Amino acid sequence: MEAKQIISYIIVPETKSIRAQFNDNGECHSLILEGDYTFKEDMKPVEIIDESLKYYGFDLNGAISGSRAILGPCKAVPVRIPGEINMYWFPHTSPGQEECVWFALHHVEAILPENHDLSKVYVSGGHCFKLNAAEKDLTYKYDRTEKLESRISKRTVNTFSFIMERTTSTYTVEKGKRNYIITRKKDK
Repeated sequence: MEAKQIISYIIVPETKSIRAQFNDNGECHSLILEGDYTFKEDMKPVEIIDESLKYYGFDLNGAISGSRAILGPCKAVPVRIPGEINMYWFPHTSPGQEECVWFALHHVEAILPENHDLSKVYVSGGHCFKLNAAEKDLTYKYDRTEKLESRISKRTVNTFSFIMERTTSTYTVEKGKRNYIITRKKDK
């Protein structure tokens, strides 16, 4: 299947992976797998991630910083593309390396070992990527991305709860500038 050349690409929920491709001059470009289609883009994979984050109102440095604040110090940090899209992406190696492949967490179906330092990553639709990385390393990056997703989900769930004592008094709850104010009505 021939990859269609595009001028500009922004990640959408159907985007499964972004990987590097080198032209005859050794310049790094990207192949994007979206659904059953493959697109060519002149930018590097990490640049597409950054441009997509900017499109949705964020940037790669901020996403990496936020992920590290949640996960602690780590390399090859997963990122979240927030907003309505709310997707989590992880790199198979350091994003600074041009051959880095980025995967959408929700499209990864399996990571299997091929041999000691070679693995296969299966994404939805039956696509398979053979990568020069140990299965345990890729599984760790996948698990760390799931951990990021879980922690952000727990932090963004809007919960409001309080405990009231059983009394004959009446309480009112009012929304203040920053908190809810609970007051006890005085008995007459």
